[in-house]
Amino acid sequence: MDCLEGILKRRSIRKFTDENIKEEELEALLNSAISAPSPHNEQPWEFLILKEKHTIEKLASKLKEEYIKSGKADEEKAERTYRIVSSAKVILIGFLNIKKLRSDSHNERLMGMQSLAAAAENVLIAANCLGLGAHWRAIPLVRPDIFSDMFRIPDYVEPQWMILLGRPGALPKPKYLQKEGVFHFNGWA
Repeated sequence: MDCLEGILKRRSIRKFTDENIKEEELEALLNSAISAPSPHNEQPWEFLILKEKHTIEKLASKLKEEYIKSGKADEEKAERTYRIVSSAKVILIGFLNIKKLRSDSHNERLMGMQSLAAAAENVLIAANCLGLGAHWRAIPLVRPDIFSDMFRIPDYVEPQWMILLGRPGALPKPKYLQKEGVFHFNGWA
């Protein structure tokens, strides 16, 4: 798959097969993450890789439980989240390491967060190009306490996202892309 095809055909995969990800595929995904641009080349990221089935299922159960407790999801939606997360063969969690930033200023932190977003997009595209499925989730940013408690994350490291990875079990239909009124050339008109 060429580069543009890898970008344009990428989809969020919410169901994975039982087939494992090969070590060389995982290594390629990790290398794609750390190849992202970063402010002042500080590379302010850390990554947690979950590969053990019982750890993935424990996280899926915790997320289901917290969704129900929060009132943001009924039992059915929480169960759907559990099924999606627990079917992943690997979960990659991206963290912003505050100690690696030039300063703790608002702008430096934003640039660091943007570099983590670029790392995530690299992983999503690389997974698609390798024939893998991937699904980006923002729950670590919204509920960092779950991840900090469960994985003993130091306080200077902030969870930003998680990407579920595996072999696609089902491919969603092509998505609609809004093009009208999105692009502005040489000014806002």
